[in-house]
Amino acid sequence: MAQAPPTFEASNAKGSMLYMKAVQAFNARDYSTCIQILKQASTLEAFNKNVFHLLALAYCENNDSYNAKMQFKGALQLDPNFVECRNNYGVMLKKTGDLEEAQRQFKECIRTNANYPNAHYNLGALYMQRGDLDAAVTELKTAVRLKPTYFEAQRDLGLAIYQKFERGDGGDIAECLDKLTTAARLLPANAMIHYHLANIHCADGNLDEAEAEFRQALSRDGNLAAAHFELARLRYLRGDPNRALHEVKLAQKASPMYNESKNYPVLDRIKVKQLQAKCEELLDDYQAAAETTKEVASLQANNKETLKKVTELNRLARSGGKRRKGEADPEEIKSLILTGIAESESGQSESAAASYSKACELDPNSFLAFQGWGAILEAQGDLRGAAEKYQAALDLRPKYDGLYYNMAYLLEKLNMRSEAGRWYKRFHEMAGKYPYDPKHIVSLQQDEARERMRQSGR
Repeated sequence: MAQAPPTFEASNAKGSMLYMKAVQAFNARDYSTCIQILKQASTLEAFNKNVFHLLALAYCENNDSYNAKMQFKGALQLDPNFVECRNNYGVMLKKTGDLEEAQRQFKECIRTNANYPNAHYNLGALYMQRGDLDAAVTELKTAVRLKPTYFEAQRDLGLAIYQKFERGDGGDIAECLDKLTTAARLLPANAMIHYHLANIHCADGNLDEAEAEFRQALSRDGNLAAAHFELARLRYLRGDPNRALHEVKLAQKASPMYNESKNYPVLDRIKVKQLQAKCEELLDDYQAAAETTKEVASLQANNKETLKKVTELNRLARSGGKRRKGEADPEEIKSLILTGIAESESGQSESAAASYSKACELDPNSFLAFQGWGAILEAQGDLRGAAEKYQAALDLRPKYDGLYYNMAYLLEKLNMRSEAGRWYKRFHEMAGKYPYDPKHIVSLQQDEARERMRQSGR
């Protein structure tokens, strides 16, 4: 005999229990089970908007946008003012590329509840994606005002302001750094926020602060390949191919699949290998540089010039290794320099200076020894002493473009802005382009032009 249908109260109680089980499954990331439970619950709680909303979210997590869309619409039919659901519907539409409809949903959320920060944030992020930075900044500032602890809003607001700066559209770097620093305080374990801060410090000409932020990023996630690469690039520009090579190798050890899963920046393999080859050549490891440059050639469509470089490096590798009588043992010099690096990394600056000094004494032609000694003097605050050592390194290796950039940076610290501008120009003449946003350097060169005009008017 068929059983009588359950009463409304019993049906409602069972539906609520199923809903709670579905929430547990969703929180455990068992989305398929969550969907099955909610399908049962929806027959018992046909007027419970939360059942359809959670079902939509579970379909989203299972990458089923068609069914997710149907369930979002079902929930909104029950309550058109359900802003949390409408906001999540907009997020799904944005992810699937329907930006117009997503924008409409976020705006409808704001019309319903102007004090709902998530809708302002998501609308701001959408404007940012579309390149409308003024509108993005307006919405992101509203999100931050409504919820000052909103990490994503603080982060994206800082990045939007920086993009305005890059475009020459009135963005202020100080405000950008302020927002990103606030975001870093809100979520200090986030590696990417420190990576962003580092890159913006580079653009603003603050290389010491940039290096500290790259190291902060890597202390939070040592597998952030882009941070290793950018730190390598910075160390190369500071005249330190040893540490640059170390970092560029670590960048290549990090798992590409892991970096992709974390939505980290993608590395340009050609640029990575080119930097590695430059460092190997500067360290007189011509055989390794030739092999790496050969890898670069294999990645290029037009590789004629690169193959010429391989031939040159192979020639240098064959002709190297013979020591003239009275010359210093290169292995001993290398050991002293590596010892100096290790000592400076561990805070033993006096010992590091002694190691570099000994290397200079044994081999007055070692640009690495003079450059390392200069870096120690700079860290100790003896900027003029550092400039003397850096100049000695430059005299020994005048074709190393990073040494010019490094000297320019030191001259800025000495408040010799016009002279720094000239050295940056020399770097540009060798490298062909500036490594970071050039606005900071252009301002120095404008100082130099004004100085020349004053001189000519006398």
